[in-house]
Amino acid sequence: MTDGGSTDAAGALAEAARKLREAGCPSPRIDAERLLCFALGTDRAGLYLMHSSPLPPTSLEEYRGMVAKRAARVPLQHITGTVEFHGLPFVCAPGALIPRPETEVLLDRFLDALPRSPRLLLDAGTGSGVLAVCLALRFPEAAVLATDVAMEPLSVAAANAALHGVRISFAACDLLEALDAGFDGIVANLPYIPSLEIRNAQPEVGLHDPGIALDGGPDGLALIRRLVADAPRCLAEGGILALEAAGRQPYRISRLMERSGAWSRVTRGPDLAGKPRWVMATRG
Repeated sequence: MTDGGSTDAAGALAEAARKLREAGCPSPRIDAERLLCFALGTDRAGLYLMHSSPLPPTSLEEYRGMVAKRAARVPLQHITGTVEFHGLPFVCAPGALIPRPETEVLLDRFLDALPRSPRLLLDAGTGSGVLAVCLALRFPEAAVLATDVAMEPLSVAAANAALHGVRISFAACDLLEALDAGFDGIVANLPYIPSLEIRNAQPEVGLHDPGIALDGGPDGLALIRRLVADAPRCLAEGGILALEAAGRQPYRISRLMERSGAWSRVTRGPDLAGKPRWVMATRG
């Protein structure tokens, strides 16, 4: 508090961090800082420069409202409407899965495996469109298609394409349904949480991420099995398929690919935390 009784940045942060800690938020201090940065339109360095400065009443009121939402376990990204992925800002909305840092590793491995100048790329089950946008930025001469079974995520993906000024084609379809052959690469972060495990997820996930973007069926692999079976039809010879999964799923997907006879160079690897996270294979 300042001498005049108004609340300074340090006092507001301490109050917010306490409320978020009591609400069980995993990173109360970090969330409190990010929300205050958003309310004040500054970054972390600017926030510390105004540590002892009194907050404008309107900013303080806005900040406390956002903290109340976060204490109710509304995801930080839904409150601010933004998320960072692969070092870039993206629109974030409740109609699409919030992008996770783990998926950045999948993207990096996929980018490394693709030919230098791919012609046609697909993001199957695009959600917020972050993978499709990153592909279009990396390969501006390639044709990038993004598909999803629902219209809400496609609208979020379109907003992100517009935000970054990239040209992406969008289609509402179920996985590879009605798509033709010839893709140089297909990347997919499909639902892979087993149905019964969703109820045990943190409130930010179980209550606020779209259920259709989480539920992978009884063992989490219902959609992934379908994609692995159909992808050889849509990939060019030597085309790459890259998938995200978790736990023992990458091992099971790898075995499925190896037994099918349609894939070569089947590989899998961890995310930055060392947990199994991705599978990649080449058609033919």
